[in-house]
Amino acid sequence: MTQDELSSPDQHPSEDMTLVAEPDYPGQYPYASLDEFLSLHEGRHLDFKEAVSESFFKLLSAFSNTEGGFVILGVNDKTRKVTGFDCKGEKLSELANRISDGLGIHPVIDEIPAEGRTILIIKVSPQRKPISYRGVYYTRVGDTVREIDPDELRRKFLEDTSWEDLVGGCTLDDIDDETVQNFMDLLRGRVAGSGIPDIKDKETTLRRLGLITPDGNITNAAYILFGKNPQSRFGNAGLQISRINDETALINPKNFSGNLFQLLEYAEEYLLTAQAVVYDPSGNAIIDSFRRKEIPEYPVAALREALLNLLIHRDYFDSRTPSIIRMYDDRIQFLNPARFPADVTLEKILSQHYPYHRNPKIADIFAKAGYVEKFGTGLERIRAELSRAGHPAPEVDYSSIGFSLVLRKDPYTRERLDSLGLNERQIAAVHYLKSRGSISNQEYQQLNNAKKATATRDLKAMVHSGILRKEGTTGPNVRYSLTYAKREGSKGS
Repeated sequence: MTQDELSSPDQHPSEDMTLVAEPDYPGQYPYASLDEFLSLHEGRHLDFKEAVSESFFKLLSAFSNTEGGFVILGVNDKTRKVTGFDCKGEKLSELANRISDGLGIHPVIDEIPAEGRTILIIKVSPQRKPISYRGVYYTRVGDTVREIDPDELRRKFLEDTSWEDLVGGCTLDDIDDETVQNFMDLLRGRVAGSGIPDIKDKETTLRRLGLITPDGNITNAAYILFGKNPQSRFGNAGLQISRINDETALINPKNFSGNLFQLLEYAEEYLLTAQAVVYDPSGNAIIDSFRRKEIPEYPVAALREALLNLLIHRDYFDSRTPSIIRMYDDRIQFLNPARFPADVTLEKILSQHYPYHRNPKIADIFAKAGYVEKFGTGLERIRAELSRAGHPAPEVDYSSIGFSLVLRKDPYTRERLDSLGLNERQIAAVHYLKSRGSISNQEYQQLNNAKKATATRDLKAMVHSGILRKEGTTGPNVRYSLTYAKREGSKGS
């Protein structure tokens, strides 16, 4: 093989392609001289690195995800000066272990003498499954290393593979014992008397949950669910959350890190403590206690369901976009970087309750812990909780940015209705509309035992003030609904 053939970007390495042929004696170069060897051009299958660094591991990922290649370690890539690699003691074994732990691959490493030093020739073979470094997948384009676009990654590698089933060099030491034990406590609490053993061995626990491969590798699902610090490998697998006031100023922004169970706990606490305190104004609220009953601005069950939806269904292949929660004065927005497969649409999910799970194993673990059901009813439960509390229906949208879920506060509290100058008939109609959705003139008359002229006058005033929307023109087909029932650009509400 000639120098030009090795460096050509169109050359595909064969199974027996090696820089170092079977040597007649240790340290033989495949070329006539060291100078010829070091004059090779970097290309699709060859790169020089002076030292082990972040770019070195990214390069190994890129070679693994394309056609393989060779890394010459201990040579400056610009000057081609031999700097060498220190192979004393356990240094070579340590390097092999770092590669194995960080990427889950085992390249061939050869030691070659050069100018009184030792350089390494590392042969990386193409891998059947994509290889990531710190949760990011790289590819080789010419003599450069680039991050693979999430859509290209799915298309190129993952027709039959999910992100949660991949492995990335995580070990049992990276799994948090306390999180595993807490999960087992939840599981036993839900199925009391079933004889579930108190498994102290976390490896056995993960195997029974299907989170370790047959050959003993820890899957991405295990690490993101139970890991000590998943963000060390998956940089954007954390959660950004903040309050935003009317001046769009960020208040108490947080970047939460941790496994999914920890993120759920941190985010839920933030959302609950960041809400204003609302008290139940009814007289019955203090019958059983001397303290007034506090009511959260948003139903706790709806918040938790929205959080779980964000954590379970995000697209973890998208390593560039974090999950985001924004708390405004009148709403909370959950932004999830998610892409649906070609045969799954937002309309299908909303209209047919399509049970699509991007990460079925992660969903299954949360279902076993009692946090969710497995049948795609999350949005319906959110809708039911909001309706029960008198809130507008959730607003759902899907775009190139991802999946957006908006929960709005009830804009028609008793205090606000009083401030708007509504009479008791009109206030009764608002409460009726929160649960029924719409009302006719005749229904308004029956609700308030009022005459038609009174009902017409009340309804017309509420339309004029912007509280109600009139649908239809004349006759019995005319109905009235609250203006928040459907907002411009929202779906599924």
